[in-house]
Amino acid sequence: MRYVVGSVRLVGLFFLTIFIFFVAIGILPVLQVRSRAKVIKTLAPVIPWVLGMKVLVKGQIPNAAAARGLREDGPGYLVSANHISFMDIFLMDSILPVRFIAKKEIGSWPVFGPITTHVGTIYIDRSRKRAVLEVAEAMAAALKEGTNVLFFPEGTTGPGDRLLPFYANLFAAAEPAGAELLPVTIRYTLDGKTSLIPAYANLPLWTVLKQIVLTPGLVAEVTILNPISTAGRDRRELALEASRVMSGALGWPDATAEKEKAREEKLRQAGVHHADAVRA
Repeated sequence: MRYVVGSVRLVGLFFLTIFIFFVAIGILPVLQVRSRAKVIKTLAPVIPWVLGMKVLVKGQIPNAAAARGLREDGPGYLVSANHISFMDIFLMDSILPVRFIAKKEIGSWPVFGPITTHVGTIYIDRSRKRAVLEVAEAMAAALKEGTNVLFFPEGTTGPGDRLLPFYANLFAAAEPAGAELLPVTIRYTLDGKTSLIPAYANLPLWTVLKQIVLTPGLVAEVTILNPISTAGRDRRELALEASRVMSGALGWPDATAEKEKAREEKLRQAGVHHADAVRA
């Protein structure tokens, strides 16, 4: 029976994807930011529902206007989240419409490329040395306009049962915009225990999709943590703080803190003082 249900869910996902594709290329480009965010927030939760996945949200977005996708009285949130599955994007958009940071190659993918482009994704070209700086500037500009911007500081897809060390570079986008950092954690569970089924770090997307639709009871847990002030704090400090609170919320080891300790020890052995290590 579960194979019949799984097949129906996959067929439903196919038609839903086609529908979203035409909405993305035909409707989103002519909408204002607020209306576009409303459409995205309405469509995003349909994806996990079609796949049979329950979504559990803990905490809430402190600013109601930001939760609707556009904050006119100030900058949007710079959102940092751990990355496990393709589902992460739909989960986040169903709670807090955001502009995502994604590798440039995604924009050329069939069907999904136009969708990601028209929902306002900011692409990063990792083959160019100045790409990170340019993307940070684009993020800051979007934040100043009141739009929320989300990035995955692990820089890749995680395994689903631990955090990887954070890259600090894109945390630099927050302070120039006067934006708060909003840490968010994502965990997938089955029968109350962490599940790796939705993770696609080392598996083809089609394989992961089949696993999801054939596994009833999967739950996506999204925890919204307290905003972090970015005033007077550099990117490395923000990365360490974000990793600390996110790993604490998940109950997983703080890999970023461990990496920083190893870095400081290496510098100490090389005779570099702590103050110089912080600036490094």
